[in-house]
Amino acid sequence: MPTDFESFDFDATGEAGSGGFLGMALLALAVGAGTALLFAPADGAKTREFVSGGLRELRGGAETALQRVQHELSRREERRRRQRRVSALMGLAVGAGLAALLVPESGPNTRRRIVERLKRRKDEVVAEAERVVRDPMPDPEPAA
Repeated sequence: MPTDFESFDFDATGEAGSGGFLGMALLALAVGAGTALLFAPADGAKTREFVSGGLRELRGGAETALQRVQHELSRREERRRRQRRVSALMGLAVGAGLAALLVPESGPNTRRRIVERLKRRKDEVVAEAERVVRDPMPDPEPAA
């Protein structure tokens, strides 16, 4: 959802000079920093070291998790490919077996019949094309 920040009013009260959003953000920043200084369990260097160590562990864990996910995805893709190959081979074998069992004639006779049928169809198409060229249909009358 696009937002037009130029026309957005950060001043909640609508009064000029009352501080508005930016003033409230700066006040919250100051209160948060002051509270952190008063209640911090360790000095800044130790806290930064602790936080950076936690971030390094988090990053390392995220990298490991990402590597595991990538490995699992590639393993699943390879498995899908293998399943498709096996399915194709099984379909080919079943089709060939059914054709061998159900064909009414031998292979050479079946091929000869297919060639003869294709030649007849070709001759019919050529004859129809010649008829269309020789006897074109008149243009239909426009509807009134």
